[in-house]
Amino acid sequence: MADIGDLWNGKKAYCYRCGHLWTVRQNRKPKMCPRCRSSRYDVPVMREHTCAFCGTSWKIKGLDDGCPGCGRHIFDTADPMKHHCNQCDHIWVGRTDEMPAKCPLCNSTKWNDGKLNQFTCRKCGHVWRNKVDRPQRCPKCQSLKWDELTFKLQCRRCGHRWVTNGGRGSDEVRMCPACKSRKWNESPRLMYCNKCNSVYMPQSTGTKCPNCSSSRSRRMAIDHQCNFCGTTWKSTSEDAEVCPRCGTHLAKGGGNESPVVFWSEGGMKMTYLYSYDQGCVYLWKDGIPRNAMYIQDLLKRTGLKLGSLIQRAYDPRYDGFWRNLADELYEQRDDYRSNISYFMKRLGLEETDAEILALHFIGMSPEAIALRFGKPIECIRKSFDVIMSAYSDNGIVVNDNIFTEDPISLYNDG
Repeated sequence: MADIGDLWNGKKAYCYRCGHLWTVRQNRKPKMCPRCRSSRYDVPVMREHTCAFCGTSWKIKGLDDGCPGCGRHIFDTADPMKHHCNQCDHIWVGRTDEMPAKCPLCNSTKWNDGKLNQFTCRKCGHVWRNKVDRPQRCPKCQSLKWDELTFKLQCRRCGHRWVTNGGRGSDEVRMCPACKSRKWNESPRLMYCNKCNSVYMPQSTGTKCPNCSSSRSRRMAIDHQCNFCGTTWKSTSEDAEVCPRCGTHLAKGGGNESPVVFWSEGGMKMTYLYSYDQGCVYLWKDGIPRNAMYIQDLLKRTGLKLGSLIQRAYDPRYDGFWRNLADELYEQRDDYRSNISYFMKRLGLEETDAEILALHFIGMSPEAIALRFGKPIECIRKSFDVIMSAYSDNGIVVNDNIFTEDPISLYNDG
């Protein structure tokens, strides 16, 4: 048994390498400095030390050194009121001379111990810290295969979510296990028939509305109206038209961008836009896009199938359904702002660029963001260039084919 005089518990230790001063909470001599993890922390080096009381600077030769200015011991001159959390690197000043029970920022009771390893469960996305090299299971979902390659997918036709362990992720999935759609990873393209006021999904064959058999060709059209922002203009072109205000393409034959109005009342309306391989529903008020939601998230939220949602468009019987949905989205129009400060810290973005990214996260296209800010689309695209550079600099890979329940939590792993 060790002599009582050899016990280190409660004694102070000083690291000559980084200048860290801490109180030992074990009987044995520490093996390394908990801040810089140097095993030679107790070997004196000729480094300059500044007294926290009188400001005198001198080179330390040993722990018995005292400040040549005021005579205080080195332990006293190291400003023991300041504490450093080895888990999150937070530095704070204690209110008393006693050692804090936990870090006030991350609430870790191991703040004075060696830095813990961080792990992310590939099954449920849970992020946690542990002192072992490889935990046996995830503390949240209890999965033993928490670190095996896993892809969480979502059907863009019905909103169903599931997990696959295939090495190629979405490339190996042929159909949605719920709705059996083979186009589960493609957002639906919708068209509006001016003759019968119905919304439908254009098929790969045929050029007519399935409800009234009228052609959807725009060849004879002279007056054009953007169903996305409401702008009207005249043109004799037979090719795809571009809205002069928001830049949305009114694609002929249901092309890349084909905006469709689901419902409108007064100054509010709900529209659907298929753009950049994504389908998104927008809430408009007084000509400005106020909120947005991916079509698969809307289906999941309402519990409807895509066909049932389409049938409710332009149907007076479902005005209450659309009105309630519009009211809910309008109340939540500023929820996206909760991620702005995080994007600024995590990606080093300016506030304007961080707000643009936060809006894009909820589904807004660059054209919609330009309308919301009242800026030219070119300015928004420049911001997206800055955002993509920030992604690259921080080692974050963007993959829109993989569904993530909470992508913000995974940024901590970048």
